[in-house]
Amino acid sequence: MKTTISVLAAAALVLCSAQILATAQEGDSPIIAQTLFSDGTTNTWTQADLIAALQLINRKYHRDCESDAGRKAWHGKLVSQSVDTNTLTKTETYADGASFTFPFKQNTPEERVAAANAKLKTTMTKGVPTALAAARLRREEEKATTNIVTKTVTVGGSR
Repeated sequence: MKTTISVLAAAALVLCSAQILATAQEGDSPIIAQTLFSDGTTNTWTQADLIAALQLINRKYHRDCESDAGRKAWHGKLVSQSVDTNTLTKTETYADGASFTFPFKQNTPEERVAAANAKLKTTMTKGVPTALAAARLRREEEKATTNIVTKTVTVGGSR
């Protein structure tokens, strides 16, 4: 997944616009920025505080952007999608201009059959007589627990 906007770049812009303090207290890390809490009190930031905060924000951003809801929360409404069949990718563009590119997920035939069968199991017991539903469930359990033994016999082979 790639994105056109970097959270670190946005945070760096915020830091550049913050008031930089040149004063340092003896024995402590220098205070490089100050922000205000909602109650009006001052919050001071050292370089180590800023780095730790940016790392937390960066991890949260990337975790959130793994889902559709997270990308919408950070970047707004999904405004367009495009598919490139040559590179087998899908690109999503959001309201703030951020775009994400995803490779197509190619399922094996076995995975597709398993997914289709999983959907069937939920409909095998709905809307049918109780005896038939019980019989279908027993058969599913038998298929899951039965061991299949394959033996190869050569006709006309050595005695």
